[in-house]
Amino acid sequence: MKRMKPSVELLLTLLIFALPLVAQIDKPSTNDIVEPHDVTYCELSKDPAAYNHQLLRLTAFVTHGFEDFGLADPDCHTQGFSVWVTYGGNRQSNTVYCCPGEAASKTRQEPLRVEGLQIPLVDDAVFKRFTDLLAKEKDTTVRLTAVGRFFSGESQTVNGQTRLQGFGHLGCCSLFAIQRVESFQPHTRSDLDYSSEAGFYETGGCDDAPDHYQRYVSLQYPDGQVEHVIAEQRKADNGEAAWAFSDPQRVAIDSLKPYYPNQVPVLRTVKKTPTRQVFRWKNGQNQIVVVVTRPYWLSFYAASRSVAWVSTTIKEIGCD
Repeated sequence: MKRMKPSVELLLTLLIFALPLVAQIDKPSTNDIVEPHDVTYCELSKDPAAYNHQLLRLTAFVTHGFEDFGLADPDCHTQGFSVWVTYGGNRQSNTVYCCPGEAASKTRQEPLRVEGLQIPLVDDAVFKRFTDLLAKEKDTTVRLTAVGRFFSGESQTVNGQTRLQGFGHLGCCSLFAIQRVESFQPHTRSDLDYSSEAGFYETGGCDDAPDHYQRYVSLQYPDGQVEHVIAEQRKADNGEAAWAFSDPQRVAIDSLKPYYPNQVPVLRTVKKTPTRQVFRWKNGQNQIVVVVTRPYWLSFYAASRSVAWVSTTIKEIGCD
């Protein structure tokens, strides 16, 4: 058999051995594909530092409003831990806070970069529907599943309380930078209060009067009151307090008993909607404001579609 010229034979040999290498270069390495770590908000709250800089998939409630864009979960006791939310890529979140806040009409000149990591964003149809909802409802609560990068922040002790800070309003919080909104629950029910402020802005009719909160049940500030509201829903579900489904005034009066024992409040209705009622009681020189709502987040703890009326805010306003 006639042999090839050495130069041709050598060239073919090199090509044969090079083919696997070319295939490796063209084929993306699985090591370069970062899969998000599925974690619950409760797990995250127990050891935030363990998840620092990790790509996470979270299902939780998001609250959005004035000086607020945060994650929450009623099942978690998270004293000293709170998570601020922002978007990756060039999108800002239309959140008013200090400082300087994020506009809706402006975009970042460069994609978001935090602690040396660039955060991309999937700006798809799901993300657009989610941001449209937040734009439509200025103060709201949404249940969502999202993938994002988590930054735990730095541990700081103020007035004897240690918490993780560095991001968001006045550096309040850890940070979850959303890369992709996978799903969220649309707001389709007319019998639920989707707001996150829980009656914070309801007033007693006294101009510039100081107020004192006896009760404030908000996912923004889960201070132990949330679990009491869940217990009230369960009492309604099991028939022990079935009247809570239909008698918001009785709910308001019942919620005042621990704070004003041996008194008989006479309530006046000052606001009435299918999802919120506001009552006032003139107690001496003070006005007592009671806000009763059907919170959207409570529907996730109801035994059926029926959500109980619950007292979310009781505040005493000193009127001269």
